[in-house]
Amino acid sequence: MTGDPFQRPLPKLEWRFREFLDELDRCEGYVPGHSVAVCRLALRLARALEVPEDELPALALGALMHDVGKVFVDSSLLGKEAALTPAELGIIRLHPELGEALLAESIAHPTVLGVVRWHHERWDGGGYPDGLRGSAIPLPARIVAAADAFTAMSEGRAYRRAREAGEAVGEMSRLAGRQFDQACVEALLDGVDRPKPGRKRALRTLRQGVQAL
Repeated sequence: MTGDPFQRPLPKLEWRFREFLDELDRCEGYVPGHSVAVCRLALRLARALEVPEDELPALALGALMHDVGKVFVDSSLLGKEAALTPAELGIIRLHPELGEALLAESIAHPTVLGVVRWHHERWDGGGYPDGLRGSAIPLPARIVAAADAFTAMSEGRAYRRAREAGEAVGEMSRLAGRQFDQACVEALLDGVDRPKPGRKRALRTLRQGVQAL
């Protein structure tokens, strides 16, 4: 069977998550498919870092839902070409907490909620919303942070062009040990030129997570 596997019938609980994603992808300024791309890359990194297989489904769902709080953000801010004001930046930075609150109505899994809340924390403690530092940031959130940043660098935005692979690699290398976990960056860079696993494998892992929650 060909085509996008995320268009195929999904388990019952997954429909609510798919609705969140559809709404997010419709937001002005948000790159459709970004969440799926982050999910796939996060799974690659997690396997490279030897995260146990039984922990991958929750990580995958957290990665897929990491930006869901942006459905509450004025879409004009997401697609704004000019620099954001401090007040506007503060609004966008609420999305991890908003996403966690939204999902907490349906899910109690700490890995899923932790990824959504902490994927913008920094290794040096300068991230948000809680200013966690180093290993105090759970590994799944560190993995998704690296996957999210690399994916975003490779995508065009209203306020900047997409970066070439070499530029993105250089930027991730520069920020390793500062913004991102060094181990996560090394796993990412080690896998940049390797064949990517198919979407079926990522979807199968995600379905296992949804069915278990």
